[in-house]
Amino acid sequence: MSAPRPQLQRPASVMRGYYDQINQIAQDAARRDDAGKWGIDGWVRLIHNLLDLNMRTYAGAIQVALAGPSWWLQATSTDPIPPAPAEVPKREYLRSVSIAKPFERIGRPDIRIPLQAITFAPPLLAPGATSVQIILTDDQFTGANYTGALRLRRADGASQASETVKVTVGL
Repeated sequence: MSAPRPQLQRPASVMRGYYDQINQIAQDAARRDDAGKWGIDGWVRLIHNLLDLNMRTYAGAIQVALAGPSWWLQATSTDPIPPAPAEVPKREYLRSVSIAKPFERIGRPDIRIPLQAITFAPPLLAPGATSVQIILTDDQFTGANYTGALRLRRADGASQASETVKVTVGL
C-alpha cells in the first residue's frame, strides 16, 4: 500500500521548477528561430541563458545549505502507512471486534502476530459499518500480508451470538 510522501514533494517541486525554466529557455529559442532571428547571436544567447540558470540554481542550493538543515537532511517519517480497512458484513446494530483466529503470514504459517500486537479502529463498529481498520502495534511484523479471522459480537447484550469473518490484510 502506498500513500503520498510529503517528504518527497519538496525535492520534486525543486526539480520541476528547474525543468520548467529549461523548457522556458528552449521555447524562447524556438520562437526566435521561427521568427528568423536566430543566427550566431541566438546560439550565444541560448548558452548564456542556460549557464545563467545553472549558476543561479547552484547559488540557491549553496544558500539553502548554509542557512541550516536542508530538506534532504530532514528525517523522514518512520510511521508505518496504515493498511486498507478490512471489509465486514453490514449489520444494523453495534458490534465489538476481536480476533477469532490469530493472523498468520501468507506463505509462512509459522509466523503469527501475537494478539496483543493488534488493535482495531474503531473498537466498536457502529450500526451499518462495513469496515474495520486493523492496526499493528509491533513494527516487527510490518511489510507482509496476513490472514486471520475476526469475531464480531453484538455489543448491546441482546444476544451472545457472534459471527466470524475471515480477512486478509497487508500490514
